[in-house]
Amino acid sequence: MFSYEIFVDHGETPNRCTILPLAYRPDFTILRKNFVNPLQSEVLLHPDGLSLHELHRSLIQVRSIAAIDCVWRRLDPLLKSLPGPEPVKARIPEGFVTAYPRIARNNADPEGGFATIEALFIAAAFLGEWDLSLLREYYFAEGFLNRNEEAFRSYGIDTRIESPVYRPLLARNSQTRRISRGRGSARD
Repeated sequence: MFSYEIFVDHGETPNRCTILPLAYRPDFTILRKNFVNPLQSEVLLHPDGLSLHELHRSLIQVRSIAAIDCVWRRLDPLLKSLPGPEPVKARIPEGFVTAYPRIARNNADPEGGFATIEALFIAAAFLGEWDLSLLREYYFAEGFLNRNEEAFRSYGIDTRIESPVYRPLLARNSQTRRISRGRGSARD
């Protein structure tokens, strides 16, 4: 089983973020600004890295995957602010598409952009772990899997989908968003 280390930028909000709803999972470490330890993961998802398809065939043993959850223009400045050595950078191979409805005011999003949870799911699948529970809190999970079924198969990854994939533990509403931000309790 993999562990996941996610640096979540201050601009990410619980109602749009695909990672913060997974903070309850013991295999997720959510990092916020001002942390001082270097990333512990062997692999960091980054658009300029080695393709996961090539990384999968290398001799690198991967137990943990890191990602930075932010808007594209902040990726490189945030990466430079991280302490310590960088993990091996890996990118999503060609052929995959996002299901997350992104709208950039100035069309600054690159073509191959993904929701962070989509990128983590693809990375885990390439590294040998098909874990649908990663997508449990992702509203667009089934659309994402359907749009990418052929891409997974083209890389030799068996797609086993048990519907429904999207089964959130808590309803997404203003109360649960306040709780996830630490501004309320379940009794409020």
